[in-house]
Amino acid sequence: MKKLHPLIHSILSLSKAKRSRDEVVKLKRSWAKANWENKVPTNLQVLKTFYWLRTAGEIEDNDWIEWLLKKRWIRSQSWIVAVQVLTKPFWCPWKCIFCPNDATMPKSYINTQPWAMRALLNQFDPYKQVYNRLLSLTLTWHKTDKIEMIVLWGTWDVYPKTYKTEFIKGLYDACNTFLAFMDHIEVDFSSDKSARYTVTENFDVQYPKSVDESIRINETSPNRVIWLTIETRPEYVTHENCQFRRSLWVTRVEMGIQTLHNPVHVANVRGHNNEAIRIAMHMLRQYGFKISNHYMPGLYTSTPEMDEETFKIAFSTPWIKSDELKFYPTAVIPNTPLYDLFKSWEYTPIKDEDLVSLIRVFKTEIIPPYARIKRLARDFDTNEVVAWANTPNLRQLVMNDMEKEYNNDKHIRHKQYSRLGDDLTAYATEKKLLDKLKVPYSWEIEIYTSLSWEDREIDNGIETFCIWEWFDIDAKRNFVCLCTRCREYRHVETWSLRIPFMVVRRYRSSNWEELFLSMEDSYWYLYGFTRLLLPDPWTSVDYLWVEQWKALIRELHVYWNVAQLNAPVWGKESNTAQSKGFWGQLMEMAEKIASIRWYEALSVISGVWVKWYYEKIWYSREWTYMVKDL
Repeated sequence: MKKLHPLIHSILSLSKAKRSRDEVVKLKRSWAKANWENKVPTNLQVLKTFYWLRTAGEIEDNDWIEWLLKKRWIRSQSWIVAVQVLTKPFWCPWKCIFCPNDATMPKSYINTQPWAMRALLNQFDPYKQVYNRLLSLTLTWHKTDKIEMIVLWGTWDVYPKTYKTEFIKGLYDACNTFLAFMDHIEVDFSSDKSARYTVTENFDVQYPKSVDESIRINETSPNRVIWLTIETRPEYVTHENCQFRRSLWVTRVEMGIQTLHNPVHVANVRGHNNEAIRIAMHMLRQYGFKISNHYMPGLYTSTPEMDEETFKIAFSTPWIKSDELKFYPTAVIPNTPLYDLFKSWEYTPIKDEDLVSLIRVFKTEIIPPYARIKRLARDFDTNEVVAWANTPNLRQLVMNDMEKEYNNDKHIRHKQYSRLGDDLTAYATEKKLLDKLKVPYSWEIEIYTSLSWEDREIDNGIETFCIWEWFDIDAKRNFVCLCTRCREYRHVETWSLRIPFMVVRRYRSSNWEELFLSMEDSYWYLYGFTRLLLPDPWTSVDYLWVEQWKALIRELHVYWNVAQLNAPVWGKESNTAQSKGFWGQLMEMAEKIASIRWYEALSVISGVWVKWYYEKIWYSREWTYMVKDL
């Protein structure tokens, strides 16, 4: 370890302009050559030495060196790690023709997918899956105190209620006892590629008897669940299921939409139609869930034109408007009905050029600035796939081409960035912005509530307001797509860091009106946001904590370490805002907007760990929601 000390000091001496992974590789090679070493030290070995020197007080803490050396640093870039677990193989009542049929896996998954392999090795045991994943993250120096738990399998609701309860209980229990588990582990860092561990003795611990007790313990556990996600299908979104999910503190629901053309649903034996999707999206919003949808371009009987229309409908009709989406081009997997159609020449997979064209149109003309693209291809091993759009790094190639165009043509940049604020109205003070937001979104309440469901399809686009004075449209940016992922703060060049301002984007959804409140700078980079739902009081779910005349916050998120930046000040009347942080400013604005619109309370869908934060700002727990009277 001492041999690496000079290398650590060389890395720390890098200037800001040279802090890159390529420069670190050059330094490691130079060190190995100077010390007559046959092998270049791994990042894991270098990082371990860095932590040892920091603990010994020989060097100061440096976030950027961790960013350079951590394996897949993006896994914890928001100080939150994602842990994906898989439920056991089980009967699926649906016969989608494209769905894999691996007998060792829940339907739709293949055992060569990374999280599927981990689940199979751990016999789908929730405890073992969580222990294994948290240990892997810990050994690669990722902090695991804040966890996004993702339960995979699209037909989650088919399982018996007792199994679902016990499985979720196991996830909480594993998080609660992970440190005790670590006490029984011996770690060997001598390997050139990765750390290795062995369990020194039998690990035996007493778990609580009820899931409610496990959840209560997790509130103060060193490893806490921030968000909990499950997957489902439209026909399983019922009041009973929504209430059961909230009893387990589920905060996000992933739901397969695939297409918005009923004949394509029928041809692919989806088992539901667009009406079921509309009802499901409407109900999920009513309960405050964050919604992630899956779309599948290239389905049997679909065309590139129909796929493009699906995305246009999805973000133009108030009934859909996904918060997040996964873009899964259809793959032909052996032993599926789609494979038989492919062999008989009745089905032709979508071509690379058509997929590239669709992605470009989607990113430049369709995706709104309040939505997030989580994925552009499914993580299948290419050996398992007979046919699909066969460019594995498709997203990277498309984005590189788009960046070249944007860098070379200012007019293209202007056209794209204008979508962020074509209707932008800037106000010098918070009071003037709130006066504008007192008025309902483009219609009067009485007129809207008298409309039929068909007439409510009319969409009036996005209204954008901000407490802002200027916007630099000519400046170069590190994004060409307007989704929240591409505009995250982590993409900002250090030299171009600007003070963020409050931006409010208002749009229609099936529940009446939604506001995407965000902290953004003059380049439109995103530092944090919240999703505020102002539901139609006459059609809201009349169920206790999401009842009439309660506004809803469906998500509150601040990126990475921006909460430690100096908070901005807008308007002379808000000089105290500087000490509140972005979380506090977003919540304060949401409360003011809900109050001026005559809502009696603001209800927040909360994960287990973040309850303490809402309690600090005078929210009280009502069942699994945090509520504040306005």
